[in-house]
Amino acid sequence: MTSRVSYINITFRFLSRVKWKSLFLGMILVLGFLCFVALATNLRFWYVYQTSVHSNQPTEIPEAEVAIVPGAAVYGKTPSPILMDRLACGLDLYQTGRVKKILLSGDNGKSDYNELRPMLEFMLNHKVKPEDIFVDHAGFRTLDTLIRAKEVFLVKKAIFVSQSFFLPRAIYLGRELELELYGYECNLRTYKKETYYSFREFSARVLAWWDIQWDTPPKYLGKPYPIEGSGVSTWKGSIPVSSPK
Repeated sequence: MTSRVSYINITFRFLSRVKWKSLFLGMILVLGFLCFVALATNLRFWYVYQTSVHSNQPTEIPEAEVAIVPGAAVYGKTPSPILMDRLACGLDLYQTGRVKKILLSGDNGKSDYNELRPMLEFMLNHKVKPEDIFVDHAGFRTLDTLIRAKEVFLVKKAIFVSQSFFLPRAIYLGRELELELYGYECNLRTYKKETYYSFREFSARVLAWWDIQWDTPPKYLGKPYPIEGSGVSTWKGSIPVSSPK
């Protein structure tokens, strides 16, 4: 009991000596600095995006080797509205001749979750030539997708297909990775969580900036698989039940 009282007394004496005003001021200064860095980073991303080539009209975007269509949530085998719109816009680029290949990149890291299968089925059901479809099963995030596009699929020039609130981060990363990247804004509707996604991007851009500064590698790389050839052998576990003949 005596030792416990002594411990409490020592704690109170220590707390009484702490210069709380100085500590509070220090915390305010640190928080202010972090807010400044976050704001400056987001302004930098916005500037890079505004000076890039991007549009919601495919005819206003230069031709490229490939359309990169990043994954998004799927519900069972059904693409979410965000993913469905990305697929429709990627198909639009292909059908209008802006690209010759389509690179589908998404999350297939778990046996019970596969973004790529419904993405692949969508393209095949809309008569995209099987050899023109490439599948990247390790596109866990935008950084992974773009590094793998460059290092694995040897992409040099591409159109990144996504909603406008996600595109500044992708275009910034592409520029830092020395990819010639154009943005296709595929806002085909008002999205249920659009405000949430816009706020989330504020911190996601800071993380992306940090990844670039520290050369964060993708989770997986792999041997080169040039985008110029046939992409059928990249399908792996995403091959639909009714494979094209």
